[in-house]
Amino acid sequence: MRPISTWIARGARTLLATCLPTADTVRGPFYRRGAPWRTRLCPIDEPGEPLSISGTIIVLPDCRPVMDAVVDVWQTNTRGLYSNLFGLARRSNARAFNLRGRLRSDDAGRYQFDSIVPGRYPLFWPLTRPRHIHVMVTHPECERLITQIYFEGDKYNRWDPWWLTSTTIRLEHDREVASGRTTSTGYFDIALRFRRFRK
Repeated sequence: MRPISTWIARGARTLLATCLPTADTVRGPFYRRGAPWRTRLCPIDEPGEPLSISGTIIVLPDCRPVMDAVVDVWQTNTRGLYSNLFGLARRSNARAFNLRGRLRSDDAGRYQFDSIVPGRYPLFWPLTRPRHIHVMVTHPECERLITQIYFEGDKYNRWDPWWLTSTTIRLEHDREVASGRTTSTGYFDIALRFRRFRK
């Protein structure tokens, strides 16, 4: 069980996050439509450090939770490679959507997915993209959001063109005594804009 200070810190962070909408960034060239519905983005034996991300989705300005928001996630493997890099793989290929997935928020606006800590990859010389996860959130009543999750302490963050307009999270590390494996946990709360329908 996590100490009460952890939950207090999460509550304070969520309160602060509701003051502003989550920043929108570029989708990038590696998004692929039609990812499977699932909360585990890769096999249990996928190489890399296990990662669990969770959070709450709200809509501004009233800060109510958003139920049934679609969260579309894609990321690299531990070597910095995206699955189906050129978009040519068949959907029947089990690896075509590795480290990609879609899920929905529950009636309290909460979501959660399991994956691995992504790897870095070269952008254009001499820049290297830091570890990050792409997230697209859609809901009929809200404006679409495309954003990226960055990780605190990555030395390449400061050189990344999209880091300053994205959210950086801190990972907590839990080591399992039996397996000796470390699992990282991060929290990423999302604030959407209400969609104004034109008459």
